[in-house]
Amino acid sequence: MIRLGRLLLLAAFSLWETAPRAFADFDKLLVPVTGVPRKALPVAPVTAAEPTGTSVGEGVAVKSQAPLLLTEGELVAALEKDFPKRFAIQGELRISLARPWVALQLPASDFFAECVQLPPTGLASNMPVVVRGVSGGKIVGEWPLQLKVQVWQDAWVAPQRLEKGQVLNPGMLTVQKIDTLRETNPVVGEDQDLSGFELAQAVQQGKPVTRRDLVERTLVKKGQFVDAVGTEGAFSVRMRAMAMEGGPAGAVIRVRNLDSRKEFFAQVINENQVQVRF
Repeated sequence: MIRLGRLLLLAAFSLWETAPRAFADFDKLLVPVTGVPRKALPVAPVTAAEPTGTSVGEGVAVKSQAPLLLTEGELVAALEKDFPKRFAIQGELRISLARPWVALQLPASDFFAECVQLPPTGLASNMPVVVRGVSGGKIVGEWPLQLKVQVWQDAWVAPQRLEKGQVLNPGMLTVQKIDTLRETNPVVGEDQDLSGFELAQAVQQGKPVTRRDLVERTLVKKGQFVDAVGTEGAFSVRMRAMAMEGGPAGAVIRVRNLDSRKEFFAQVINENQVQVRF
């Protein structure tokens, strides 16, 4: 046992002496050898991540096209182009939808609308219609719509009450923009010449003048004395007569000869003269 202990002690001393040399030899292995090129480690290729929502073609990233939507404004604009094809419209046309419109995706950038069903009453402030939409040469839908329609026109308006029988002239009227579809009778536009007309009935203050309010100006009134002139070839006659009825220029009325009391027809020429037809 004593001998075994001595052997172990000698082995330990022997290792202690050789350990520094072994560590020194290991350090030499870490020193690079000059003149011998070092092999570069292969580097893995780095690829950029493809952006979301893009497509890659020939190395160039292209953004995808946004969806084409039919908005309420675009639908209304298409209807305002289609309506003049259906109705005779004089004035500025304005259309709106009675109910909100949900945007609709379209297959192409082009779009037009056409009314395929109209009310029998024609153009009105409130109109139920059926509209067909076309995009990219295809029908994208047919929609029943309730429309609010306005047609604005410059029209003659009475600034104060006007009485029946008044002869009209532009100086006694004003011009205002009127939604003509809200009037029961057709209004008289600013471009209408009022000369030769009078009021068939009173017009209230602030109301537009309508065609129903107008009649041709009566040049000869009932009971008025006029000169009745008649010609036939070389024969000419002139007589005094009484108008048995009134009428505007060009109207044929009954007149009575003051001498013979005989009645006959004559055409109104002006305020004092009628033409007898033999």
